[in-house]
Amino acid sequence: MNPLYLLNCRIFSRFTCPLREEEIKAVRAAYALRRADRYTALAAAAVLGRSGAPFPSAFASDTGLITVSAFGPHKTVFATLDDILDYPEDMILPVRFSHSVHNAAAAYLGSILKITGPAFAVTGFEAPLFEALQLAQTLLQAKMCPQVLLIGIEERGLLTAAAPALAPGRFAQEPEEIICALRLSASPAPGARELHLDRDAGTAPCLDACTLGLPLETIRELTEPDTNQPVVFRPSTPI
Repeated sequence: MNPLYLLNCRIFSRFTCPLREEEIKAVRAAYALRRADRYTALAAAAVLGRSGAPFPSAFASDTGLITVSAFGPHKTVFATLDDILDYPEDMILPVRFSHSVHNAAAAYLGSILKITGPAFAVTGFEAPLFEALQLAQTLLQAKMCPQVLLIGIEERGLLTAAAPALAPGRFAQEPEEIICALRLSASPAPGARELHLDRDAGTAPCLDACTLGLPLETIRELTEPDTNQPVVFRPSTPI
């Protein structure tokens, strides 16, 4: 099994501590994110905000960068679609359209953090965070980068509010807003946690509805670490 180590971790949610709007506004102002949508601002604040567990604000230029989400920037996507329906083509806001692209947040973060390593945007409903961790592990084992900054973002909006009605079998209740930032490496370091990716053992869907695929038990393990035990990640169904 290829090793994967968690060097730093921040998780903002109802189950830990939410990311306050004041914090998001402060990061917007500090890093010239006035035009960025809230999805991008959430990702930036998870790394660069002052609240939460200690986290670096500077990274080696060859760091890998992965953003992951189930719904992606859905609020911006649907606002863009509304514009397409309501206005002539030449009146569509190009800035809003550019933010509706799923990898826009990764592009912003790469620019802010001066990261030029491999960058990916991962989306999916089954086990998005697990798949993003697998991608990070592959990048590290292939020596494409010395470390990976992985940021998970789920933003609440009209689509998440409608999710239980649209797909009751998948969403028993509205998905929670959650943002996490993980700094990962293939090499151990003082204070690092080992992560195990178990592809064969599926877990029951989390009814507390973290669509990143983070059960409450795993959130507690990550935010209240026991350094003697590795953290095991499992997909919702065996891969």
